[in-house]
Amino acid sequence: MHQKPLLRGSSLAFLLAVVLGSLPHDAAADAWTKIDDSDGIAIYRREVAGSDVIAFRGEGVIAAPLVRVASVAFDTARAPEWIDSLADARVVRRISDTEYVEYDHFNMPILVKDRDFVTRNRLEYDPVRKAITIRLRSTTDPAAPPTSHVRGELIGSTFVLTPTADGKGTRVSGDVHCDPRGSLPTWLVNMVQKDWPRTTFKRLRAQVAKPNIVENPMIRKLVEASAQTAPPTPAP
Repeated sequence: MHQKPLLRGSSLAFLLAVVLGSLPHDAAADAWTKIDDSDGIAIYRREVAGSDVIAFRGEGVIAAPLVRVASVAFDTARAPEWIDSLADARVVRRISDTEYVEYDHFNMPILVKDRDFVTRNRLEYDPVRKAITIRLRSTTDPAAPPTSHVRGELIGSTFVLTPTADGKGTRVSGDVHCDPRGSLPTWLVNMVQKDWPRTTFKRLRAQVAKPNIVENPMIRKLVEASAQTAPPTPAP
C-alpha cells in the first residue's frame, strides 16, 4: 500500500498503502491511545521508544470487497490518484509477485523541500484469518534513483485488511511511523501527521468506488485458492 506521511494530510504518508516490517516492538508497543472517532474512522496515536516522531493508526470499514480494496492499496500506478501530494510513484525493482521496491516523490508546500522515499512493500495473505496484510518500510536499493530532495524514512507501516461478515465490505487497520527528515520541527511533523489516518481512509474510500478499478489477479488467486482448500465447517 502507499502512505508515507509528510506534510498535508496523507502526503506525510506512506505509503495508504499499506502497511515492510512492523513498528518496533517494546513495552509500549500496544499502548495505542484513541484521539478521535468520527465518520466511521477511529484514530489512535502511540509514542515509540527511541523516537520523537509519533506513530498513528486508523481503523474503519471500506464499502468494497477485500480483493478490490487490496488491489487498489497494492497498485503503485494508481497511487498518485488518491495519495495526497504524491507526484511520482514507480516500481524500481520487483522481487516477486507479492514484493517489490518502490520510489515515491511528494510535492511539498512552498518553502518546504520536496520529500521522497524508497520502500520495500510486501503483501501477505493469512487464509485462516482471511486477512491481507501489506507491509512497507524504507530500504536502500541500487535501482532506486538518487535523491535531489530530502529522503524521508518510513520506519514502518502496516495495513491489515479483513472482510466484513457479509463479504461486501473490508475492515481496514492501518498504522504508520514516518520521519520526513530534514529540518522540520518534530512538533510540526506530529501535528500534521495526526490527520494521516482520516485523509487516507477518505481517499481510499473514494478510490475503490471508481468504476474503472481492475482487480489484481494475483490477489484474487490467493484468496480463491485458500477458499477452495479450506477444511469444511463441522456440522453442528
